[in-house]
Amino acid sequence: MKLFKKIDKVLARMGNIRAMERTHVDTFTENKMENVPGEQIATSEHGGIWAGLQELNGYIFLNVTILGTTKIKTLKGATLTFLADEEITVKSDNYEIDSDYSNLSNRWMTQISFETTKQDLNVIKKKKYNQIRLDFKKKSLLFDAKK
Repeated sequence: MKLFKKIDKVLARMGNIRAMERTHVDTFTENKMENVPGEQIATSEHGGIWAGLQELNGYIFLNVTILGTTKIKTLKGATLTFLADEEITVKSDNYEIDSDYSNLSNRWMTQISFETTKQDLNVIKKKKYNQIRLDFKKKSLLFDAKK
């Protein structure tokens, strides 16, 4: 293995783009992953969800950060569903979503903003849900609520 790493370093110095990507250490994304804003609201084997609130001009946004092993990339947006007695579904504010990768921890970090109402916010704040499901493209990730 050490031989391959040395070969990659030599190739990177010679200008090989793929070798540069393999040898690059991404400390910027790793620092962002260590200092995730908000409170952790859910966990799973895929990773975790952190959330924080932001109010702009009377609109309430739920800013969500997802750390995990799954890359999320879509141009059609995502939905976040809080599963309880009654399901609450919020849609992403932006349609273009793309994850950042950290090769130090081998994880993806995705930041998504969701527009919510005050009624939805009451259920979310009081943690009256058991699970959270993130849907994007034709994929779905299920997280257990952290009480």
